[in-house]
Amino acid sequence: MKSIFLVFGLALLVRFSAGAAPLAESTFTEIINDVATVAATGAASPAKVKEVLKAPQRVRTGPDSRAELVAPDQTITRVGANTIFSFADSGRTLNLEQGNLLFHAPKGIGGGTIKTAGAAAAVLGTTLIVSATADGGFKVILLEGSGAVTLPNGTSATLHAGQLVFVLPGGTLSPVLNINLGRLVAGSALVNGFPDQLTSLSLINIAILQQNKLFKSGEATDTGLPPDVFIIPPFPGNGWNAIDHGAYQTRVPPPTPPLPPTQFPPNSFKGPP
Repeated sequence: MKSIFLVFGLALLVRFSAGAAPLAESTFTEIINDVATVAATGAASPAKVKEVLKAPQRVRTGPDSRAELVAPDQTITRVGANTIFSFADSGRTLNLEQGNLLFHAPKGIGGGTIKTAGAAAAVLGTTLIVSATADGGFKVILLEGSGAVTLPNGTSATLHAGQLVFVLPGGTLSPVLNINLGRLVAGSALVNGFPDQLTSLSLINIAILQQNKLFKSGEATDTGLPPDVFIIPPFPGNGWNAIDHGAYQTRVPPPTPPLPPTQFPPNSFKGPP
């Protein structure tokens, strides 16, 4: 029997691993097109390779622009287009005002806390993408390995490679959704848009191969629907271009008769339309 899947082609402090270093600064290693640093006063200046970004400075990218930063502990932060973010001055907290980030922490370093305008969660995982949503929440996509997303009230979701969860404003999580990892990676400038290969790319490719076996065997099929449609309103609202302009789909087993809409409780999983 096929399992139900969704696929797209994309504040509580976590108890980090012992000795996890603070993430208060990183050095620019790659700058592509329009990337600026913004001081606490609001003054902006073009970012430069080898420049050190320190909290509370922000990074701001323009259209078709991106940047890579590396921390002293080798944690990599890749910044997508039309993004604004900053590090907090203590701990391992990223403030994401808008846009997309790829976050890679070497194994054993620890995770981080993601904060947006309306939501916060502790996120643990070695390679993941975080995308701010229009309603003030965000989504977390795990690209390889396993991880977890934990809300301030203790609610937690476990993620495996190729899975996504929405962190909704008001302190709730969506169901965990499986994504078409191959489609996401193929179209993602956060993964492929830099001269240097992401250090975890081989692990991501293994996860893609494992997922492709499910398609080939018929254990999963692609419905062509975005994950957003499986979340009862309020919708996250960032649609088909949510992750680095990578299209995304959903996959589900052969359709079954849906329940009447009145039988779905608020914020519950919604079956395929």
